[in-house]
Amino acid sequence: MAIYQKTVEQFETLLKCDIIDLKRLKILAFNGCPAENGIRSLTWKVLLNYLVLDRTKWSSHLSKQRELYRGYIRETIIKPGLTPTTEADFVDHPLNSAPDSSWAVYFKENEVLLQIDKDVRRLCPDLSFFQRETDYPCSEILNQEAGFESLRKRIVSTALKVESQSQSRLTGRLEFEYQNKKNHSSTSYDDNEYQLLPDGHEAHWEVVERILFVFSKLNSGQSYVQGMNEIIGPIYYTFATDPNLEWREHAEADAFYCFTNLMIHIRDNFMKIYDHSEFGILVRMQRFLMLLKKTDHDIHYLFEKQKLKPEFYAFRWLTLLLSQEFRLPDVLRIWDSLFADQERNFEFLLYICCAMIVLQRTRLLTGSESQNIKLLQGRQIISKRIYQSGELIFEEQPLVLAQFEWNKLYKYSACEYCLYPLESCEQNVRRLCQDTSIVIQHPECDPNQTISQRIVRCRQCNEMYCSTKCYQQAMTNYHSILCQSTENEKKDQLIRHIIDLWRSAHPPPETTSITLVLKLMAMLKNSNNRLLLLQELQKFSQGVQSENQKFYHKLLRKEFQSQVEQLRYALEQFNEQYMQIPEFKWFLTSDGFRQLLALLGRNQQGIGTSSLAIWVKNCENLSKTQETTAAAAGAAGSDISQFIDAIYTKIDDVSGEFIDCEGSGLFKLQSCLNHSCDANAEIQYLHNNSTLSVVTTRLISPNEEITINYLSECDRNRSRHSRQKLLQENYLFLCQCNRCVSEASEPDETSEEEESENEMDED
Repeated sequence: MAIYQKTVEQFETLLKCDIIDLKRLKILAFNGCPAENGIRSLTWKVLLNYLVLDRTKWSSHLSKQRELYRGYIRETIIKPGLTPTTEADFVDHPLNSAPDSSWAVYFKENEVLLQIDKDVRRLCPDLSFFQRETDYPCSEILNQEAGFESLRKRIVSTALKVESQSQSRLTGRLEFEYQNKKNHSSTSYDDNEYQLLPDGHEAHWEVVERILFVFSKLNSGQSYVQGMNEIIGPIYYTFATDPNLEWREHAEADAFYCFTNLMIHIRDNFMKIYDHSEFGILVRMQRFLMLLKKTDHDIHYLFEKQKLKPEFYAFRWLTLLLSQEFRLPDVLRIWDSLFADQERNFEFLLYICCAMIVLQRTRLLTGSESQNIKLLQGRQIISKRIYQSGELIFEEQPLVLAQFEWNKLYKYSACEYCLYPLESCEQNVRRLCQDTSIVIQHPECDPNQTISQRIVRCRQCNEMYCSTKCYQQAMTNYHSILCQSTENEKKDQLIRHIIDLWRSAHPPPETTSITLVLKLMAMLKNSNNRLLLLQELQKFSQGVQSENQKFYHKLLRKEFQSQVEQLRYALEQFNEQYMQIPEFKWFLTSDGFRQLLALLGRNQQGIGTSSLAIWVKNCENLSKTQETTAAAAGAAGSDISQFIDAIYTKIDDVSGEFIDCEGSGLFKLQSCLNHSCDANAEIQYLHNNSTLSVVTTRLISPNEEITINYLSECDRNRSRHSRQKLLQENYLFLCQCNRCVSEASEPDETSEEEESENEMDED
């Protein structure tokens, strides 16, 4: 404690000098800045070249810079066309498509603003700080001065709605708040945690949003790139929590300048054209590899052998200065040292990254390729507290999803965006039973009674959605490109040809859909930052290397060889003629396409929704609440149970076992959940749409890994020979638990006759 107090005194003495000794300050900061008395906040301002070393000039310097920032707000956050001053201004209007139209620029900026808005809403959701109201909202915006427009109103006024969500990138956890469906409005945000404050009030995340928007407009050559929100967040947090009221009042302006100065040093990380420059990200990753080789030759050799390139794990570390790898307090401490190391271009960051690997040396040297990539990427989720059996751990929505093609063809009606069923229970039962005379009991238990009145259809292609919000999200992400509106008949024919090829090569039962690939291509086409989206996709592809690409055999039938080549060629033509996405070309080569199919087979998570299932559940709950006496409860329960049993029996006779609306999607957090034969959690769809819920199946202790069981190969009901054979074929990229790896490694002494008998029994 005495040493810490002495450090505080050293900082305070140094920062009170008329001329600050920068060299001495860097030495102190490198060993960590105290959080007390605003020391870190003040030190960062000096280290980031915002405050001059002559302390006597601070007052005039700060006054000038803060007024300049207020001018930036006046110049950048203004709606064009409101105050015409010349005759030329009057001819500029919202429908003017000329490239030099101020309205055209305005609408283009809205695309950037929407991306910023989406990202800042996710900022450090494990802290309540960014959702809290600031004591110092922007007066120019909130006083409604003539010509100014709140960014929140700009966002609401657009046709595009950004779905509120909170994703913790530090803990690998996604948290959602769900409102009652009856109170749902397509024009309001669903997440209470991110509900907008009344006019005249602002949350801290709105301040961060404004900083990033101003920065993007003043730096049009670079603009905003996803990930910058992770850089500005810790800076603004540090300044906005300064105990000094004056510093806290001007946290927005101060954070803007410090962020801008920091971006001068790391902007090459966010711009692809600088990848190969002296300080570009590719060169930095090579320097990191050289340092790793010098530090631990065994680990370096292992990574080369397993083809674990730094792009798979170190790209994010170096680009975002480890802001996603640690909790905020730890990030602040790391950044103390990094900011003191600016002159060496953050050379110390490479040493931290090497240390992160060396600390996992034992596990890495004994791990397989897939285990190691998960370890390096944080591809595991660890419990931080006790979870009781049946408790919800987290929920998330997919990066992309698609209904199965055969499922859709056979009129399983679901929202194209979220897979919510678009039939009432009665319609569902009548179709599955092929009996229009069926009338369900307790229709009040069916939340989809009036679903036909709520369906939103695409005006061009008649595609159906469960809400305006889902339709708008689909249009924003991909549907504006994939919409088969007959405006481009050749494009529509090619899309239908691709889907027909997929159905011919992948008959039921289905495991995934080629529409996932089409949607990913369209999302890349619409994205302002294709590189980041490809990096998100790359996270799913780790471990899907050439030695285990046989996984795609599981997707297609035996004669897939010719079919897959036709499919690949059709997608290649689609990209060349209509998408023109250079970054996706590799995935459409022979090797790349096989890896893409392996990616889908390895990572896709099945999704199932059903109006019938929800009605059955509600009926069961209703019968429980209506119990009055044991006899009455028995009679009531018996009636509804017999009716439900009769329905399922008839469905089984007429339609078979496939009764749900089915599809698959790519879920970022779910893909981080490792498999275990003795899993402690399971996947559920509690909201009857694509929102995935992970629920515990038993008590989970702190620091215990959360796992799920998703491999039929581990089914202990199989014959020992069958299970061993499957594990031997697949364990490289499937089950990695000690029991299965050990069993797969055991010699198989089963005779040919026994093997034949086993296979016949299983058939």
